[in-house]
Amino acid sequence: MSSFRKRVPATQAKPPPATKLNPHSAQLLVSTGVPSLDDVLGGGLPVGGVLLIEQDRQTGYSSTLLSYFASQAVAAGHRLCIVNADHEIDLKSQLPGWASAVRGSAEKRKAEEESAEKSKGKGDAMKIAWRYQNLPKVDNDGEDKAPSGPAQSVPFCERFDLSMRIPQEVLDKAQVEVLNGDVIARMSSGGEYAGDMYRCVLDKIAALIDGGFSSLKPLPQDQDRNILRIELRSLGSEFWHGSSPTSILQFLHQLRGLLRYSYAACVISFPAYLYEDAGVRQPIVRRIEHLCDAVIELESFEGAYATPADIVSRQIKAEAAGGAASAASQDYHGFLHIHKLPRLNSLTASMGRLSLLHSGGGSANNLAFRLRRKKFSIETYHLPIEGGVTERRVPAKDEGKPNRTGASSPSVGSGAGCGSRPGHKDPLEF
Repeated sequence: MSSFRKRVPATQAKPPPATKLNPHSAQLLVSTGVPSLDDVLGGGLPVGGVLLIEQDRQTGYSSTLLSYFASQAVAAGHRLCIVNADHEIDLKSQLPGWASAVRGSAEKRKAEEESAEKSKGKGDAMKIAWRYQNLPKVDNDGEDKAPSGPAQSVPFCERFDLSMRIPQEVLDKAQVEVLNGDVIARMSSGGEYAGDMYRCVLDKIAALIDGGFSSLKPLPQDQDRNILRIELRSLGSEFWHGSSPTSILQFLHQLRGLLRYSYAACVISFPAYLYEDAGVRQPIVRRIEHLCDAVIELESFEGAYATPADIVSRQIKAEAAGGAASAASQDYHGFLHIHKLPRLNSLTASMGRLSLLHSGGGSANNLAFRLRRKKFSIETYHLPIEGGVTERRVPAKDEGKPNRTGASSPSVGSGAGCGSRPGHKDPLEF
């Protein structure tokens, strides 16, 4: 046995729960809650980064992605801050649940009921078994215990189910802070902010980061690192009031500087359709995209903006393609456009090397999304087979046979098939 031993610090810092390192750039990553979206981003959302989701026009697919992000924070034990200036958020009705949390709450209720029944029937126990009452009890074998907290092993991305909801007892223990429109308006109505909601929210985020999520301040020895997740819904809508038209640009610039030196990640939904003139986006949208680390756009088929000329051209193309495009629109719910990929600690994006859905480095947008009853997924977009599976491609055997009147069928008698002549039987037909 060798006498040489590697020197290891006595107190080695533990990584935050539900995080992993990017093998391409050694950047700490957190999950968005959607495995396919993590794959598109190159493994996950970088800690200290900002993800911008450009909302669709008339549907709520962006809210579904934000719900996944919030549920992942609850499942991993991360700190969560939700800011929505539009209306009050009902977390219990929006956040999807996962199987282990629902199973754990059900087992807890079942254990409480069993303990109540045992305490009720304790006085009726047989006297012959008095010596066995003080023996230690053994748990039932084969039962999966739900994780009790972030100290145990937490998966990087939990498997969520949109048909389930997080139990209320799990939400009560989670570190979640919600700022709705009324709270933000009341906080920003003072003389310091003069109604500027952007400055008010920015100071609130800075106070949260200074409370234990800054990478510039060391933590005590008995305290472990954790992740702060920030969720800004519909940033830049009519409900957000600023001191100037460029308040949103100043807000994003300062927010990006705060997150660079912190253990925090931010996801923003942005209604880009409000910044359009006759279907053409204003230049401020491009500046907003430049101030974020990753930018994706959801273009749903239901909420897409189209002029009458576009509708006519789409109908002509669909008829020329044999209805393949219309069949594809039934399988998918919209397109996912990648405008910008995260490049923290690297000159190139790691999507081209680590992504399974896309290997072109973000140059081609051939991704589509679909929303099922239980999950939201992103897949490679492809058209179905021309004609579909319901169209009969091979003629029936009795089509070329003469009918009772002695006349042959016009479909075979009038046209020539493969290896046949008009008016003659096809030699390839068995």
